[in-house]
Amino acid sequence: MSILEVTFTTVTAVAIVYYAVHHLIFGSVVIRAALHVGREQRWADETAQSLTFANPLAPGVSVIVPAHNEEAGILPSVRSLLDAHYPTLEIIVVDDGSTDATAQLLIDEFELEPRDVPVVDSRVKQVGHMIATYRSRRHPGLVLLRKESVGRRSDAVNAGFARCTQPLVCMIDGDSILEPDALLRVAQPFVDDPRVVAAGGVVLPSNGSSVERGRVADARVPRTWLERTQVLEYMRAFLVGRAGWSASNGLMIISGAFGVFRREAIAEVGGLDEQSLAEDAELVVAIHRSHRARGEGYRVVFLADPVCWSETPSTVSVLAKQRRRWSHGLGEMLEKHRSMILRPRYGRLGMVTMPYFWLFELWGPLVEVLGLTAAVTGVLTGWVDPWVFWLFIAVSFLLSIAVSLAALLVEVVAFGRYQRVRDTSRLAAAAILEPFWFRPMHWWWRIRGLWASLRHERASWGEMKRTGFGGEA
Repeated sequence: MSILEVTFTTVTAVAIVYYAVHHLIFGSVVIRAALHVGREQRWADETAQSLTFANPLAPGVSVIVPAHNEEAGILPSVRSLLDAHYPTLEIIVVDDGSTDATAQLLIDEFELEPRDVPVVDSRVKQVGHMIATYRSRRHPGLVLLRKESVGRRSDAVNAGFARCTQPLVCMIDGDSILEPDALLRVAQPFVDDPRVVAAGGVVLPSNGSSVERGRVADARVPRTWLERTQVLEYMRAFLVGRAGWSASNGLMIISGAFGVFRREAIAEVGGLDEQSLAEDAELVVAIHRSHRARGEGYRVVFLADPVCWSETPSTVSVLAKQRRRWSHGLGEMLEKHRSMILRPRYGRLGMVTMPYFWLFELWGPLVEVLGLTAAVTGVLTGWVDPWVFWLFIAVSFLLSIAVSLAALLVEVVAFGRYQRVRDTSRLAAAAILEPFWFRPMHWWWRIRGLWASLRHERASWGEMKRTGFGGEA
């Protein structure tokens, strides 16, 4: 064999082993996720949740809603919170330097008037200057904070956190809608187990669905393949990925679009890191690290039932920016906490979850591009045997499709949020087609984010043009 034949065959073989290990690990996560969701469905205690809702001593929840130019969806988002089934609820909307009508819409709709909203906890750093604070005459628990933007969502959340008064803190986005019982369900683990310090729920794209009075009245799969593929991604990430990691107390990410934390756990780590692009993962890892350092028992959990519906990018350009930012933030976060990786004192998070994300989520796109290039070039030139090429296709593309279909199966069997057979068929088609058109773009976006993190570039959150919720002006 020539040097070229050896080189291309070796690169392809390494990529095959890489994919095989990746899918073997994630396959175990899938199995854990299925068992986790099955237990959650089997033992769902509606009586306990009813008692929690009826109990005036149940821990109150402060919901922080950072909003930057969210006029298209802020009203239904706040309405969904006002209609939430929970005994004690405080809603703090943080208008983070909006240049549109976000604040004025809230002021007019909910009769907000200028009122002092004092700082309750000064342990959390705030950067942006506070402009004005308001409280609703009709809904005393509804507060609006207007502040200067520093280009980071974390600063808006910290401003709200410093002024929240309840023992549990929930964070959602300004373009999100909570299902009526979502807060009750995601808060139940805190009532049942004092060791629980953080809990996350499912986030699903609202694109294409019909919204009436702050509720998703009819869940539908979006029309475009770009948006459908994101629905599938979210199912894969939440119903399979996070459910599986949670089952072993190795959950590293609770989405910033829907997560609940004990207020004291956030305060102990100084709030969200203003410098981080992955502030949701950064917060969870910091909480893990803090409790492990003190040797305290704790749990970080995920629930597959409560849902937050959120608008996702509908154009390639906006999605590209979002995914570059995610990859950039992941690289920054793993670099900051690199001393935790492969350290037994940090449990499964340090020994399994973080190495997995470093090897397969952060560096994965680069390995996959090199492997695909070697496999295709090698088989076309005769340097790689055809059977090696087809083995590469099997472990890279076909197993990827299988994982996506498994996530869809969990959704259909356990929850059935999308009632139409047509919607399920479209998602199955998206799962089959995704590796051939969407994945190559995603590789490129993630590689650019990886490069930005290696160069220690500073990036801002940027903006996503909102179209609002279907069926509601």
